This record gives sequence, structure tokens and C-alpha cells, in this order.
Amino acid sequence: MRLPERRMSAVKVEMTGTVQTIRLNRPDVLNALNPEAYDQLAEAIRMAEDEAVRAVVLTGTGRGFCSGHDLSDADNEDPAAGLPEVNATMRAIRGLRKPVIAAINGVAAGGGMSLALCCDVKLMARSARLVPAFVDLGLVPDMGASWLVANALGYGRALEWLVSGAALDSGTALKWGLVHTLVDDGELREAAQRKAKELADGPTLAIGLTKQLLSGALSSSFEDTMDREARFQQIAGQSADYAESLAAFRDRRKPKYQGK
Repeated sequence: MRLPERRMSAVKVEMTGTVQTIRLNRPDVLNALNPEAYDQLAEAIRMAEDEAVRAVVLTGTGRGFCSGHDLSDADNEDPAAGLPEVNATMRAIRGLRKPVIAAINGVAAGGGMSLALCCDVKLMARSARLVPAFVDLGLVPDMGASWLVANALGYGRALEWLVSGAALDSGTALKWGLVHTLVDDGELREAAQRKAKELADGPTLAIGLTKQLLSGALSSSFEDTMDREARFQQIAGQSADYAESLAAFRDRRKPKYQGK
């Protein structure tokens, strides 16, 4: 994987085998996102495009996952001013052709909640909370929150929760389908790395194509989705991973995927 073009402090990037871990690193403010952090997060996601990376873990340093946009210097600035760049990073996470695992280690509020829910697989510490801290500030959901929450919960429950601003505990988040797995606080990091390695050892190309199919399916017809599946199946059918799966089947062994 290529090294970062400059030293990063607000966001840390680590590699363990083929798993890249991105850690939001402003623990004194619960990893609130300022312009520097947004910029470095975008660079970390660009780094994850390297073919040496086959799965990504996104988490926070300290007690919080991410408390959203840093309001300490907000004053009267336009809250939408930086959204085009921020939204480009959110699209990059959704479009990354490899799995992204959120390890929600503490509060995920506002844009931090959007960031967590944008990931493909969500593991949540039992003490963590999801907080839709938008309407309480006189603002609206952003960074894709309205789409992410509405698709997970449906219109009625999504509206009720988002306008309430109420913190959602981990058990309810799991029950509602916003996250996939609850983990004891002290075991979250290990659990996230274990899940990431499991996915990284899989057929990365097929996983990435499946991400694209599911994202498109939410706004496509049944017929259009089948057409897209057929096109993607042609791509997957020409991959080294598919050839390896057939060879492993013939040899009665476990396949060793290359992610290509």
C-alpha cells in the first residue's frame, strides 16, 4: 500500500496484513471532525483503494467513535459550506470495492453517526450510542443520514427518531437493524479485526461487485437489477478468484483467493 503523502495526526492509518485500519484521532473532542480531519479521512479512503488493501476497519481513538462536526469554531459559518467535499468522501466509502467495517467504540453523533452507518458492516460496543444530533441544532440530517436511516428503518420510524434527537442504545440499534453485531467493549477491536480478516480472505472482487449491486438495487427496478447482475456476473466469471474456486472444488480443498 502506498504511504500517505504527508504526516497525518487527526486520522491514523495502520496496516495488518491486508486489513487497513483507519482511526479518527482527536480523542479530546470525541473525534469531532474539523477541516483537517475531513481532509485526512478523505486521504485515508484514497489509500484504501490500493489493491494491497482487501478490507477496511473504521473506528475512533478513546471513548468516542465520532461526535460529528467540530462546532468549537463554527460561529456563523454556513454549515453546508464543506458538504460537497465531505459528501465526496462518503460516496468514496460506499463505492470502495472492498468491505468497510465500522467498529463503533463509543458515541457516534450527527455526522459521526452518518459515517458509521455508511459502512458496510457495523459492529457496536455495548456501551456505545447513536445520536442523530441534527434537528436539536436547528439543522437537518446530512452526510447521507436521511437516506441511510430511512432505508434501514422506513419513513415513519426514521422521521420519529431523527427529529427526536434521542440517543439510541446499542441494543435498540441492533433490534432496529442499524448495526449488525454487539460486542463487549473490551473485545471490540479484536472482533472488528477478526471480521475484517475473514472478509479480506474472501473473493474481494465479488464482494466489491456485490456492494455495487445492492447500492443500485435500492433505486432500480427488478428488471434493471437482473440486467446489472448479468453484466457483473460476466466480470466475476473471468476473475482469478472464480478460477481458484473451481480448482479448489475439484481438489476438495479450501480456496485461497487473491482478491482479483
